[in-house]
Amino acid sequence: MCILVVVLAADAVAGPTAPAPDAGAAGAQRVHATGDAWLDGRLADIDLYAERYPDAFAAELERYAGVPRAYVSGLLAQPGWHGGDAWFACFLAHATEATCRSVVRARTRAGAETTWEAVAAEFDARPGSPAYGQLRLSLADSYRRWSRPLQPDPALTRALRKRAEAETKAGR
Repeated sequence: MCILVVVLAADAVAGPTAPAPDAGAAGAQRVHATGDAWLDGRLADIDLYAERYPDAFAAELERYAGVPRAYVSGLLAQPGWHGGDAWFACFLAHATEATCRSVVRARTRAGAETTWEAVAAEFDARPGSPAYGQLRLSLADSYRRWSRPLQPDPALTRALRKRAEAETKAGR
């Protein structure tokens, strides 16, 4: 009985630094269809994170994608919009020098059955493009700030190493 209380208390204290759920979790069944299977899996995890920690999630998008918290909250209140969708829309906008609102409008105009890959293509972003590379780096940064474990694939590992080398050369 005492052990159960300690475990529950530890979970309550963990807050936004709680570990990412297993890939087999119920929320991971939703497919985001970005054209990048690795990214789709992380967006499913972000769905769960945003649901559990809405304030930390909204703060991330405000601070690092430049989107007001009220807009993020309003977007998540819309039918069919989940945390992974909001994250992808706002950081796609950031990577392509568009506004989050313009990406959201493009997705809404195209309809719920439209893939994120098709929406991203409207902003000249495709899997393997520099914009998708920036999306992956932004995702790694979000996970780091959230203290969530992340298993980068080989492409992200290379991109993180390249960015670290560039920062070292720049004297950061």
